Amino acid sequence: MKYTHYILLIFIAIACSSKKATDEKPIARVYNENLYLSDLKDVLNGIKSKDDSINLIKNFIDKWAKKQVLLHLAEINLSDEDKDVSEELDNYKTSLLIYKYQQNFINQKLDTIITEQELSNYYNSHPNEFELEENIVKANFIKIPRSAPNIQILKSLYTKTNEKDLIKLDNYCNKYALVYENFKDKWFSFNKLLNLLPIEISDQDFFLKSNKQIELKDTNYFYFAYIKEYQLAGTSAPVEFATNLIAPIILTKRKIELFNKLENNALKEELNKNNVEIY
Repeated sequence: MKYTHYILLIFIAIACSSKKATDEKPIARVYNENLYLSDLKDVLNGIKSKDDSINLIKNFIDKWAKKQVLLHLAEINLSDEDKDVSEELDNYKTSLLIYKYQQNFINQKLDTIITEQELSNYYNSHPNEFELEENIVKANFIKIPRSAPNIQILKSLYTKTNEKDLIKLDNYCNKYALVYENFKDKWFSFNKLLNLLPIEISDQDFFLKSNKQIELKDTNYFYFAYIKEYQLAGTSAPVEFATNLIAPIILTKRKIELFNKLENNALKEELNKNNVEIY
């Protein structure tokens, strides 16, 4: 099947009316179903490359033909009972309309603001829900060429936590470091830190308990990391770390409450209007 000569015709069809001309010739046929150039105009809107257009046309025609063949096989092989999908279609339409209305309602009514107090209250009320599956740390990481000047300055700064020294560290690392991550004092996976270091550790728990400062080197680089805090797998996650998990839970609970409120209030209102009668 050749597709190249269809491209110009399709671009012409795009400029024409959406209605098929009575003399329009089909570009493909499956049994009694025809595919026309005008059926492809939406597919090629915005496509400028000739090669892309050819591939899109080919894929569209192939998918259309397969779909029509399968539909024909279904029509001739299924029983009349199996082919009667009116109830399924009605149920699907009903579910889809209700879902869209619910989503519109939620988008209008849902309060997405979650206070620190709400996060803390949920965390304290559900202590067993936030057990860590891996070790996490608060740390920084620096990878710097061995040729960088004044490495001793870096060694004296990377374990500091006061603002004045942190500014000096930032200035030095931004100027000389190949990689500088301070992670903004946030909890993150210890494995993420290990992936940055030229080291393999068999016992993470022992390593974390024994090391706060990490200084390594290879042929070209020095590696520095300072572990300010750590939390081991199997313990409860710190509330700051659990926040990312708690917020979606709270929002989901609010959505469920809104769904229930919508259903119950809507039914109550229509009962009061005598639009619903339960015998």
